Amino acid sequence: MLRSVHGKRLCAAIFLATCSCSVALAAPPASKPHPAATQALAAPLPNAAVIRQRVLDNLKAMKAEQERYLCHMTRNGERTNKHGNIQKKWILTFDMFFVNGREIDELTAKDGKALDAGQQKKESERTQKEIAKDSDEKNVAKEEAEDEKQIDILLHALRYTNGHRQLLNGRSTLFYDLSGDPSFHPKNVQETFLHNMTGTTQVDEATGQLVDLNVQLDHDVKIGGGLVANVHKGFWLHLHQTRQPDGVWINALAEGKGDVRAALFFHPYFQFRQTIGDCHLTKVTTKTSTATVAQP
Repeated sequence: MLRSVHGKRLCAAIFLATCSCSVALAAPPASKPHPAATQALAAPLPNAAVIRQRVLDNLKAMKAEQERYLCHMTRNGERTNKHGNIQKKWILTFDMFFVNGREIDELTAKDGKALDAGQQKKESERTQKEIAKDSDEKNVAKEEAEDEKQIDILLHALRYTNGHRQLLNGRSTLFYDLSGDPSFHPKNVQETFLHNMTGTTQVDEATGQLVDLNVQLDHDVKIGGGLVANVHKGFWLHLHQTRQPDGVWINALAEGKGDVRAALFFHPYFQFRQTIGDCHLTKVTTKTSTATVAQP
């Protein structure tokens, strides 16, 4: 749930990546709902332990199914100075696929231009290293343990209030407001960051899958007394996932903007928007030495 917008850890992406947006709630039905549906929507919400187990079970069940997908990703970003003047812009295009539940992004073009032979070779070598890493059983077990840890952090660092259930695209979806839990005491950068966010989230009830996360900072946050990082008021992050016809969930949108200073050397004003689409089923075979993606 806390994987970053391009397959790495969420906080690492935030600090190294370089108007708040409202979450669209499901519209109420035009006609009076069936009594059974009304009763189901009014049923008690599942507790954190139940959601946690659903998330873990769903992650394991989706691994093999995700590997059948190949998607195209476009990542737009820009860095500005404090006055809003653009200093740098970029557009990156990737092929995205999965190995053991881990997202791998292979760069195919920069600013609308396909990679040349040398760039392709270098990118292919980098991708093969990622495939080898995500194919190693010990590393897979380590990543799974990290997933569980991150899920626990997400469930305990934040308070989930005003919870209610709605039908969204025909599925029972849980809606919550998010804010830091006063009883939680952050121990590292990631926990500190999450603990200070406020916003909203949507969770698919049957699977525990994150559907939408829309969070921001309403105050400045100093991490490590400001020596590690400063994240300034107005930082905003929005993630959205969509469910494929066969039940596989894939990130569809990630966007955000903010003002972050990491360590003592880095003070960017940035914004980015990443979209993923054209996802289609393929026959995917991954090896530590080669990766073949063949369309049927």
